[in-house]
Amino acid sequence: MFKPAHKSTLSENVTQQILDAVKEGTWQPGEKIPGELSLASMFNVSRNIVREALKGLAILKIIEAKPGQGTFVAKDAIAQVMNRELTEHLSENVSIIELMEIRILLETKIVCWAIERGRDEEFERLKTIIGQEQVFNRELTESSLKPRAEFHRVLAEIAGNSLAVKFLNSIRSEFEAQRSRYLDLPRETWETMINEHEKILEFIIARDTENACKEMTKHLMRMEAVIR
Repeated sequence: MFKPAHKSTLSENVTQQILDAVKEGTWQPGEKIPGELSLASMFNVSRNIVREALKGLAILKIIEAKPGQGTFVAKDAIAQVMNRELTEHLSENVSIIELMEIRILLETKIVCWAIERGRDEEFERLKTIIGQEQVFNRELTESSLKPRAEFHRVLAEIAGNSLAVKFLNSIRSEFEAQRSRYLDLPRETWETMINEHEKILEFIIARDTENACKEMTKHLMRMEAVIR
């Protein structure tokens, strides 16, 4: 299965082969992997190259070192591998419109979860953010966009789904590239979007799932139109 690493990308090549071994089940979660010397021989590279690759995999939480015992595949290594591949796919192969379409589906569901699971005191955080949006609205700058993004992030946290939070964070950079389009919007459109946040929150506080979801969908579709 394993083969000598290409000299131009030694560490990356070793890293990818180990990731593939974990994903394909060659090394199972919790299983001890060979030591540095064995891996160096297996991949036909120096021990330093192996050490560099293992260090990166540890940062990615694919493997974990246990003092006096060796290096093991992390228990949630498969999930971490999949998260890594999803992030790479999002950044390389998906258009901003495709991301927006998926975001509409996800954030509409996030509203439902927030209403089901959120506490009244948690909704106060959203009130504070909307207040910040209104203050920034007096002068449209890049700072004006921060509370807008914060509203959606905090709502996902209240919904209590950590994967949804990670997903939204992973695609945020893609939307950050579109920020100049928002700054070019007419003030009336900008104010409408802030008002939509207020309406969404009103329905959330009232535990009105149907109208909250409808308002979120309308709000996100307006954002999609801006991007288009």
